[in-house]
Parts: sequence; C-alpha cells; structure tokens
Amino acid sequence: MLGRRFGYGKLGRSMPLTLEKCGPTGGDVEMVAVVKTVALRHPDDEFWLVGKNSGEHPSSVGLPRNVINPWTHPEHRWKERVDEACRKAGLLGSGGLTVEQHHAVRDIHDDVTLETLRYLDGYVLWSGQHATSNEPAMPVRRDASLGMIRPLRSSAFYVSYLLRGLNAWRTRDPWNHEEVWLNSDPRTVLKAWDLWYPNRYPTLTQYTFDSPRRHRPYGSADGWNGWKSVEPDGSFRLSTLHNTYARLEINGLLPGTPFGDLLSYSENINREHFGLFMNEAKRDVRPELARVNLLNEWILRLKPSWLHGRWSEQSNAKLTEKYPWVRRIEPAPWSRYVPLLHSVRCTVTTPSSGSGWATAKPWEAFAAGTVCFFLPGYDDQDSVLGDAPSWLRDWLRVGTPETLRKRVQHMTNNSTDWLDVIRAQRAHFDHAVQELRYVKMVEDRLYQGEAATCDAP
Repeated sequence: MLGRRFGYGKLGRSMPLTLEKCGPTGGDVEMVAVVKTVALRHPDDEFWLVGKNSGEHPSSVGLPRNVINPWTHPEHRWKERVDEACRKAGLLGSGGLTVEQHHAVRDIHDDVTLETLRYLDGYVLWSGQHATSNEPAMPVRRDASLGMIRPLRSSAFYVSYLLRGLNAWRTRDPWNHEEVWLNSDPRTVLKAWDLWYPNRYPTLTQYTFDSPRRHRPYGSADGWNGWKSVEPDGSFRLSTLHNTYARLEINGLLPGTPFGDLLSYSENINREHFGLFMNEAKRDVRPELARVNLLNEWILRLKPSWLHGRWSEQSNAKLTEKYPWVRRIEPAPWSRYVPLLHSVRCTVTTPSSGSGWATAKPWEAFAAGTVCFFLPGYDDQDSVLGDAPSWLRDWLRVGTPETLRKRVQHMTNNSTDWLDVIRAQRAHFDHAVQELRYVKMVEDRLYQGEAATCDAP
C-alpha cells in the first residue's frame, strides 16, 4: 500500500470504465475522468473503486497504477466472492427480493466489503439513481400492518452496501469524517434516508441550490448537533443539503480522459450552417422547456444539416409526420461525434431535463470550434459564461427564435466574425481546463489544503 486510501464510486449503478460502455448518449463519461485526474495528481495515495463497475483492470483502460479495483483485483476478488455467495443462496436474477432476501444480500456484501469501507481514509462518491429507502425498513407514512418497505433489487446490489459502509466510516469520527459528494444530474439529488449523518459541506454540482434531507433516527447519530430539526412525530431527523456549482461539467473533456482524447479543434471554414445533438430527455416539464417544443419552435425552422439524439418512437413518428424532410432522430456513434461538430458552423444547447443546470454540451462545442448558442432557460445562473468576455456571453445567449435564425445566418455568411467567436470560445474552454475548479474543490476536502504532488493533467 502507498499512502492514504480513498473510496470512489457511484450510487445506483455500475460505473463504466471505458468510453464504449458509456453508451451512445454520453452518460457516465465523467466518473472515470475524475478519478484519473485526481489519482494522477496524488500518485502516493490509492483510489479504490468501491462502487460497482464494468470490471476492467485499471491499467488496461488507461488509469494510473494507484487506482485499485477491488471487485476484480486478484487479492480481493469482491465480485467473484459476492457473486458466488449470492448464487449459492439463489439470489441472482431479475425479480424483486423479499425482506429476508434483502437481508441475505446485505450480509453477503457486508462480509466482503464492510471492513474495508469502514477503514478507508475518505470518500469521493457520485450521487446516482437511488431511492429514499434502500434497504428494508418499517413504513413511516403508511399502515405498518402492510409490512416492511421492500426496496428495488438495484438498491440491494448497487446502493445499500455503500451507504452502510459510509455510516460505519462516519461513526468512527462523525465530525471529521465526511465524504465528498459529486452530482452531474438534476434528477439524482442525494435523498437516501439510510444515511445517518447530515452533510456540513456542499455537494459539488453543476448548479447552486439547497435541498431538504431526511434521515432515519439511528441511535449512533444521537449526539450529532447538526440537525436542522426533527419531525414532530420523531420519524425523521431533518437537515439541509447544500449544493454548489463547481464547473463539474467539463471533467470528461480534459485531455487524457476517454472522451477528451476524441476532441480536436478545427478552424476549417468549409462547413454546413447548423446541426445539433439533442436527446428527448424528460417530457413532464414546462411546455416552453420541453425539447419537442423547442424543436418545433426554434430548431426545425433552421433546417439543420443533421440532428442526432435519443428520442422515443412516439416523438419520432410525430416529428416525421409533421416535417417529412426530417429523418428519424437516432444517436450518433462516438466515432462520429467530433466530426459532426466539425461539419457545421453553429449548434445550440438547451435546458437539461427542464432544469437550469450547466452541462458539457457548450464546452464540447467550444473545444471543437463550433459556435454554440444558448437557448432561454439554459444555465440560468450564468455559470458557463459568467467569467467569459461580456461580448461573447451577449452573442451566444439568444432570446427569440428569430434572433437565433439571424445569428446562425450571420455566422454562416461571415467567416471573419465566425473565427473570432470560435477562438474566444476555445480560449474560454482552455481557461476552464487549466483552472480545474472541481478538482481543487475535491482536493480541498480530501487533503485540507495540502498541495497536489503532481501537476497532471
């Protein structure tokens, strides 16, 4: 072992360790990117992939030697040991679990992982998809005669063992032991009732906001004085989770990361006028933010050269019926992403899942050399462009479909102005990469002001 050992993972799902396993819509590229950057900057410490993952040996996918995968490491073999015990107990499959089966899965995971999780030196965790109750518990707001809450199978296999490990680790020193939380998705705000202690420090995100937290009242947290209040019936202790913008959205675009290595900058002026990547995302949002409406009102009137993303069969049918010239919208493979950006002068970014969060989309265009306009509602805290030149911010933010049309037309017809814009965008991207805001915020928490021992990347 080298120096300190830090746990790293994501609640709710398996972390893909290669770009190919991230899927065609771009999700999850950030997880391997962050651990690689931090591990390279601190080569004397180990970073253990305690969250379940796709299983590759870290060195085989370009991660440094101080990243350890205990699920497949020959000395630890967590996956083999958990799978073998679950197989013998008849717990593998796809159906729901009884309370007794949940407890059996708990005991198997704890036997393999808990002592390691209890004695790590710190944690960096992503808040992925998870439930409020992630292991069986008595109901709070319903008839107790209905029996204990039975969480989803995914909670048993991908969430609850990590939460129990965190509780055990924090109980050793509740005030000084506090994990670092990261969150790149407005849909996955930390909400697990199974976590015993509140968080004094903010989650590092792509948006600044506060969210309420509930904690089931476990005895080991009785002495904690950080509670906001307690439910009148004693059912929950309450706290507030602070979330702060950390420029987290650029992490997967850094040189040396799987997707970052695909990015290249081009000033080739021989391009079509406009194209974009847009997933359908959530449909239960305000009408002005629904992406099918944004397509109708803002995008399709520009007749984009290409349009790629993941859309439902229903929406595809409606669009092709209304606009016969629109091809079926499908995801583009990774190998085509940057060449497609290089094929057009302009693109746009739209609100993510109806939220005002910042995302990686404009930074990808900035890095590649494609003008990226911001539609209303996107990044409503001005986090992406807040430290950019004021003229660039004013030009990229468009207020009406007609303004967008005119500016795309201007960028198409005026190569000198187009070059000025993409060069300013690229300079802004380079500044963000060199700043490494989110990395330094993670390091401040893990190392309490100690400087990195290596300047990578």
